[in-house]
Amino acid sequence: MAAVKFEGVDVLGFLEQVVELHTQHYKDDFDIDKELIQNLAACRNGENEQLLWMSRTCGTYCLWERDVYLQDSHENKVWRFYHEQTKDSILAYAIQLDGIQDGKVTGCIWPLDYHAHVERVKLLSCAIEKVSVLFQDGTQAVFPYDSYMQQINMFKAEHGTSKCVTWLPESERELQTILRREHVKRDYHARPGNIQEYMDSLKKDTMRGKLEKAKTAAASTPKPSSHKKEPER
Repeated sequence: MAAVKFEGVDVLGFLEQVVELHTQHYKDDFDIDKELIQNLAACRNGENEQLLWMSRTCGTYCLWERDVYLQDSHENKVWRFYHEQTKDSILAYAIQLDGIQDGKVTGCIWPLDYHAHVERVKLLSCAIEKVSVLFQDGTQAVFPYDSYMQQINMFKAEHGTSKCVTWLPESERELQTILRREHVKRDYHARPGNIQEYMDSLKKDTMRGKLEKAKTAAASTPKPSSHKKEPER
């Protein structure tokens, strides 16, 4: 399938169609994704508007694109896992949020070749130097990456659980350069797509589409007539 992009779309409406076609189990994962996407669209936080999302046969994941490109971050490990460790069927997308219009989250969506994308991420990932942690009582602390887990546990007794963890790369400038180049490359090769045509073509390749095709074929196949010979009277 040629590279396409869908501009000014109802983001959650688009993703929900993908979930219905492709995700067979743990669909409530998408409820978490929807809340995250709606909150980000309302906040308009710049870099956090760039997301990577995947639909699996068993669940979904929505991740900040920035963190996926940070070596050994939680997001990086999740994005790579289904390419390296499983044979799950994955539909993956890059998402840029524009905001909320008429109560709907709008933005641009690029379908990705998931396995090729993971290989690019592996080549381009930046090393993490420090970790910034916001604790329950409002305390913000920065720890060296190689010892942050131990130090977080020490802080929890006094400041409560960690509410937000931010990975800090060795070079933020290098990371932003990589992301900008990836965005330009992705957009340059993509042509405007038709959502209905895309969903129709997608349906043929999904497990649900194949099952429906098999059922239709079985229903239309004439049953063989009986060749049992009537007993002579």
